[in-house]
Amino acid sequence: MGLTKRLALLLVICAGIILAAGLAGGKLFAVLAGVLVNVIVLVLVVYDIIATPGPKTVVPDRELEEKMSLGHTHTAKIIVRNTSDVPLKIEVRDDVPYYFTRVTETKPLEIAPHTEGTFTYEIRPVKRGEYAFPCINIRYPGVLGLIRRSAKYPDGRKYRVYPNMRDLTDYSISALSASLFSLGLKRIRANSDGGEFSSLREYVPGDNYRYINWAATARSGDLKVNTYVPERNQYIYVLLDSSRVMSTVFNDMLILDYGINAAFLLADYCIRGGDNIGMELFSAEVSHFIKADKGPEQFELLADKLYAVEGNENSADYDNAMAVFSSAVKRRSLVFVFTQLFNEEEAVRFVKAVRTRLARHLVCAITIGDPRPEEIAAGKSEEKADAFMRSAALKYVKDRKKISGILTSAGILNYDTRPDQLSLTAVSAYLNIKKQGIL
Repeated sequence: MGLTKRLALLLVICAGIILAAGLAGGKLFAVLAGVLVNVIVLVLVVYDIIATPGPKTVVPDRELEEKMSLGHTHTAKIIVRNTSDVPLKIEVRDDVPYYFTRVTETKPLEIAPHTEGTFTYEIRPVKRGEYAFPCINIRYPGVLGLIRRSAKYPDGRKYRVYPNMRDLTDYSISALSASLFSLGLKRIRANSDGGEFSSLREYVPGDNYRYINWAATARSGDLKVNTYVPERNQYIYVLLDSSRVMSTVFNDMLILDYGINAAFLLADYCIRGGDNIGMELFSAEVSHFIKADKGPEQFELLADKLYAVEGNENSADYDNAMAVFSSAVKRRSLVFVFTQLFNEEEAVRFVKAVRTRLARHLVCAITIGDPRPEEIAAGKSEEKADAFMRSAALKYVKDRKKISGILTSAGILNYDTRPDQLSLTAVSAYLNIKKQGIL
């Protein structure tokens, strides 16, 4: 319980009355006035204490998504019920975990007797994992406004922060929406190798004559062509590097988090496309391996296993990661590897591991680069760069081109992308490979 500004103002007024009484009638009048006003104030405070409902008459509850997305703004609601017989002007402040940023705050609200009020505020999680909100703090003034009651309401519920599956709109790839997904995959093929027959349609100028269905044409009298969709039920894996190279920060987010976001978005598209998706997380050792499967249950399994993974300070052992994968997966699969390769030696080591361990699989390496050196090298950076920084930036750009050349020469599909474009790059690569039917 605390005192209020109203009580402080009342005490100032009382002091003025005592001073005026002393000036008008001397010391005796001052003493009498002091006793009288103090008694009055004491009675008012005691009445306020007795008449003001206790914390047990205030019942708060929190409404918040139990599964939140990293970096996305979420709205939390604190619903407070006033079970007392008097109106209460209530202030609420929710204790949020360390890795959450408050975007907005709650505002005071007067709640009538035996009714409830809703307090809303917005938060943004900045790290994946499982978190508990310690307690809900509530305070409200007394019925006379002379005292203030406050209380803490413990809350042991836990909430999970998953990779951001809402990146789809952020990357402006609405063309990959559910309605256009099948259209993006659909293509005309000369035969069904790597594809499945979809439908017949009218011939349009520019169609290859090899795709004409002569039997259907003879029956209808109009030229008909076959259309095919890529084969479904294929096996896709993501090998995600969680070593120290993925612990750097770009735009206030770890590179590893960009990788996990991309892996989950890719998993979503694979499942919707009818394919099987699995994942492996590695650094010096393999920390997680999830066998490929399909359906919503598989996505939930991936989310439950990987939403709280952490990076480490070890170096990536590509040979060990691919050896573990090769022994676990015998069926030919499309293998995406999300990693950073900083120099030619790393690229050569990566190529050797792929050739030795993953010869039967189709490997697509997506290397993650930092766009800042490229901006400095091109003179487009807002940062002031001296000659040394420009020289280092130029070398960085040159090395990345060499790395891409080494992977291409080894016959490994590869894409070099910036962290905030990783999701788009991964999904586009998947769709292109499916469209080409090369798996």
